[in-house]
Amino acid sequence: MLKELRLIQAYYLGSPLFFLFGLWWGFEARVTFIPDSRYRFAYYVVLSFLGLLTFFRPQTGPWVASGESALNLLLIMAWILVPIYSLTDVALEGGPLGVPYTPREVLMNAGLAGLFFLVGFYQAQNTILKKLPWLGGQKGGSPWSS
Repeated sequence: MLKELRLIQAYYLGSPLFFLFGLWWGFEARVTFIPDSRYRFAYYVVLSFLGLLTFFRPQTGPWVASGESALNLLLIMAWILVPIYSLTDVALEGGPLGVPYTPREVLMNAGLAGLFFLVGFYQAQNTILKKLPWLGGQKGGSPWSS
């Protein structure tokens, strides 16, 4: 558990490095769904705050990773699907057809978000089952059973 917690902390505390990597090399690996660098910077500030939260309150790490990664995956899916769904409207209006992303960046971002979603989910699940073993069918019985 400690190893996964340190991984979660490093991932969120390393968010400024992901931002600089995107600025310097033009490859956005972490927040592909925000094209404007000002809004992307604000998102990275939030991620850095979450990193500090997981550092000073380690018990929040699994919950932070699950919640933020789920939001990240949802935004990636919306960012991919909205342009696809609007292709017919754009074509009828005579606008340029295309998508605002490269598959390489989307795969990297989705892979990172998916990995940390799973790590956070299983860590949160382990935490819950240690406190409430009856949820997992462990001995100790349900508090509602007689």
